Amino acid sequence: MYKLVSPTVYSCRHSLTIFWSKELNDEYDCEIAGVVCTVSASRANYEATSVAAISIEQSENFIATAALFGLCAPSTKEEKIYLRLPPNWRDLYRDLLECRKTRIDSMDRDTIKYFRSLIQDQLENEESDGVVLTSRFKMRNQAAASSSTSSSGHNTPLRSFDGLKDVWNQKASTPAYQRMLSGRATLPVFGFREPILATIDKHQVTIICGETGCGKSTQIPSYLLEHELSQGKSCKIFCTEPRRISAISLAQRVSEELGEGAKDLGTFRSLVGYAIRLETKTSAQTRLVFATVGIVLRMLESSGGLEEVTHLIIDEVHERRYV
Repeated sequence: MYKLVSPTVYSCRHSLTIFWSKELNDEYDCEIAGVVCTVSASRANYEATSVAAISIEQSENFIATAALFGLCAPSTKEEKIYLRLPPNWRDLYRDLLECRKTRIDSMDRDTIKYFRSLIQDQLENEESDGVVLTSRFKMRNQAAASSSTSSSGHNTPLRSFDGLKDVWNQKASTPAYQRMLSGRATLPVFGFREPILATIDKHQVTIICGETGCGKSTQIPSYLLEHELSQGKSCKIFCTEPRRISAISLAQRVSEELGEGAKDLGTFRSLVGYAIRLETKTSAQTRLVFATVGIVLRMLESSGGLEEVTHLIIDEVHERRYV
């Protein structure tokens, strides 16, 4: 039975008190329905407060079973002790064990939920600081790189091919593209298209300033994409945004302005995609990616770095804390 050290037991109708001859630091289960438990290092008292019995014997057996449960349930060595009890009290002990299991499971769920919330908050903070890259995005990049390597027979992820210029000419000749082009031409940045592209071609770093709404965020990435593909050059352009909603909305807008369908974004039918924490819409065909800062910074930390990237646009640079 349980490791009693010379116990002295006083029993009455609804209570039982156990005194230990020396102090113990054992764990007790004190959450028993209808029973108030008071324990210390040298004493354990169990008192039934809301349970009635038809006889003194039954009352004593009930409180003794409750005390046995309180003493033995937390100990894995005594988990089968209830098998020694008579059938009626064995069932009571099992009911108490089931209640204990339900209570512990609920506490575990609450604990897991709490730790998950801490992790989620940490991820949110890291995302805002720009240090999170999902494994999903990593795997998608690796798959695209593997596909490119296997088809080309060497380790260069980006390559030029003869049909690239034709692919762009086909896209640029669609009615949807031409219709959107007329609207894009009304933006202030359109008048600076050629000087901007010429400057980018000649310099490794270019800083472009313009008023809000002039078309910097949507048009300059498109200009670069159009300029490279129209010459048959293979390119991979990453445009970083400080917020996830910005990356998604800009990708959708640029895809629409290129004459692509509403559901084409991030597919093989589109040249545009986006990458944010926990969500990535890109394909091997993607040439322009709108991504959060964290995605690009984590790419820098990886072994491949930014080898596949030909142009890196840092939008809203004035919001960067490291500038």
